[in-house]
Amino acid sequence: MSVLLCLLLAASRAAIVEGRVGEPGGAGAAFAQVRLAQGERLQAVRTGGDGTFRFRAFGGRGALTVTLPQGWTARGPLSRSVGPAVPGEVIHADFAAVPRRLLRGRLLVAGMPLPAAALRAGAASARTDGKGQFVLEDLPAGTVEIRVSAPPLIAHAELPAGPAEVSRDLSLEVPDFASLRLTPVPQGGEIWLIASLLREKRFSSRSIAQLERLAALVALDPRFRLAMVAPRAETARGAQAAARLQRYLVERGQVSAERLAFATGELAPPRHVTILLARVESQ
Repeated sequence: MSVLLCLLLAASRAAIVEGRVGEPGGAGAAFAQVRLAQGERLQAVRTGGDGTFRFRAFGGRGALTVTLPQGWTARGPLSRSVGPAVPGEVIHADFAAVPRRLLRGRLLVAGMPLPAAALRAGAASARTDGKGQFVLEDLPAGTVEIRVSAPPLIAHAELPAGPAEVSRDLSLEVPDFASLRLTPVPQGGEIWLIASLLREKRFSSRSIAQLERLAALVALDPRFRLAMVAPRAETARGAQAAARLQRYLVERGQVSAERLAFATGELAPPRHVTILLARVESQ
């Protein structure tokens, strides 16, 4: 094929302007409206199910403008200049947007709501109300790990690829103490009546002294942890009591949250929560 013929064929092909509207590396924004303006000429298309669009462009410069469908939020400009379009050329332009994914429900421990709990999933955060209800927004798609700060527990939820409002209760996973790979240190530990922890508005001077002693012990060795252990029959109320103990210690800077754990086990007598000094087992 001669060079002249190649040039003629290239000149006879229209330029293409194409791209994608959607979450980078994730879902595409289906049915977004995309307009291509070139002088007085205007074309408009809707994106496909994968968020892609394609125009046969005229010669010269143009401007792309996107109108997002409901449930999507822009993560950058929704208009840009393109070109000049040259016959036979393919111009690619993507527009970043994220779907609004919302999760609402109750946070449960052993089937009972956990009130006043701070939770986080990626960049999203929320706090439960007195009935354990929460709302989390701007969540990623797929299996989402939701971490509760006090007591330190984890739940999981499944979110769809596109925009969604999901209503479901989350059950927190409470480990057994034996699974934590922690060895109790004999000289460190206190036993607290769960009902008293939940009833008292303020800690007594004796309780404060006990907590300060435990905080001082855990500071002795970076391998030390403070483990809050409740009987399996008191998992829900034990979690509320442990949350109060943890908030007191962390908010006053006595122990970092990373060095606290909550579990169930036989180390705690009935109706009590035990807070004990433990050492991380060697690998």
